[in-house]
Amino acid sequence: MATKVNHRYVDLLRKFIDHLERRDDGNGWVLISRPSYETTNIHKGSLKSRPKKGMKQMFKVFAEWNEMGDDDLDIEIEYFLKKYLKD
Repeated sequence: MATKVNHRYVDLLRKFIDHLERRDDGNGWVLISRPSYETTNIHKGSLKSRPKKGMKQMFKVFAEWNEMGDDDLDIEIEYFLKKYLKD
């Protein structure tokens, strides 16, 4: 038998997430997946002494993540409530 989710709980959780995000004032949070990232350091080793002339070192970072959308949020809220309200 499937657990019926109370729509009030869904609305409350959605409003809470909207409160956390506060997209209109810039002080909120953004729900994202765990980022995947790569780093590369072109100069792999450090010099044993200071070079006579300055030299440029490069450290590049590439990061990628997914931001949660409305459909994803609905799925996660339903999953949470079914698991949380299970007796």
